[in-house]
Amino acid sequence: MAVAASWITRILTIRARVRQEKADADKKDEEVKSDQIDNIEKMMQKAYTPIIEGLTKQVKQLQEKVDKLEMEKDEKDQRIDELEQEVRQLRAAMRGVFPEAVPSRRGENGKNALRNPDGTFAKKEGVDENHG
Repeated sequence: MAVAASWITRILTIRARVRQEKADADKKDEEVKSDQIDNIEKMMQKAYTPIIEGLTKQVKQLQEKVDKLEMEKDEKDQRIDELEQEVRQLRAAMRGVFPEAVPSRRGENGKNALRNPDGTFAKKEGVDENHG
């Protein structure tokens, strides 16, 4: 019986030692994997950080340029509106003083076409209304 108890104790001890060694091996594998992941992350940062920083700087510069161009465009649009208003006023003044000096916006054919009192084109005689 003492021999049997000795064997049982020995088997349990061996089993416990195997479990402990397996746990230690698993822990070492996890540490190795963790170190590999850390090394890959460091390598990625070393490679991509300068690229990302360069692209970020370039995007910032381009955004500043776009903002500047949009501001210039808005200023030019405002100036165009002012000039168009001025041209309208000058044409109106010229029409009052010297109507023939102001160019017509009508086409050459429309200058001499018959018009109704409201300024619309008069229909030509003999033209069928359904066939224009």
